[in-house]
Amino acid sequence: MKLFERFSFTFLIFALIACGNDYPYNQINDPKVDVSKKIAPEKDNLEIKHKETFEMSNLITNKNVEKKLIDFGLSNTEKIVEIHTLHGDIKLKLYEDTPLHRANFIMLIKKGFFDNTLFYRVIRNFMIQGGNSDRDNVFHKMAKIGNYRIPSEIKSNHLHKRGALSMAVQEQYFKDPKKFDKNSSPYNFFIVQKGKISNRYMDKLEEIYSIKIPETNRVIYRKYGGNPHLDGDYTVFGEVIKGLGVVDKINAVLTDAQDRPLENILINIKIID
Repeated sequence: MKLFERFSFTFLIFALIACGNDYPYNQINDPKVDVSKKIAPEKDNLEIKHKETFEMSNLITNKNVEKKLIDFGLSNTEKIVEIHTLHGDIKLKLYEDTPLHRANFIMLIKKGFFDNTLFYRVIRNFMIQGGNSDRDNVFHKMAKIGNYRIPSEIKSNHLHKRGALSMAVQEQYFKDPKKFDKNSSPYNFFIVQKGKISNRYMDKLEEIYSIKIPETNRVIYRKYGGNPHLDGDYTVFGEVIKGLGVVDKINAVLTDAQDRPLENILINIKIID
């Protein structure tokens, strides 16, 4: 099963609109205003244009994403974060050998992007997915950060074992709907929840997905659990170091036919170290 981010198509349309003019202003010309008072509005309009130009130049795009994230990562080296929910807290360690994904996650936390977003997709005995919301302010936040993909940093030593933190990808709407881009969503992440699995189960996965699960990986999946058929398609950039029981609680909530929890599971993320 592929983990395509929800709202990606909606955001693409929104971003194309929003990024063109972040702050629309209506300039009203009042013929009754004294000529001497028109100097201030013109100055204000100039400042507004400078502000819009500055903010547009700071947007992250697919052309500048690597440089911006590398530069940010060099001066922001934190790698321990904590997700707060009403079900409890989940502490995660971000990997240093996935620097773009680590920097992006830390940047979004510092910008307050994840504040009051949701675990909006929960699939029983599989994973919990978060980092988005249907609130309008989330789309405004996205428009101010940028419309971009994080270049994939898939590592063979980072598996989708139980507790793995990985990034969602986007379906190729404009090419082949059956294919997807391995470059990551910048906003939508998921945590693997599935428990221990057997060799027989992995044999079945190999048959269904036409993959080969090495014995070294099977040892880990037998011991800890996880979703080996996701390996090689999504970037794992961290793991849960405390709070797997909380992940299990969230994974057990009631959901609708679209895997959305019937009750909102709000999250906030803070940096620990």
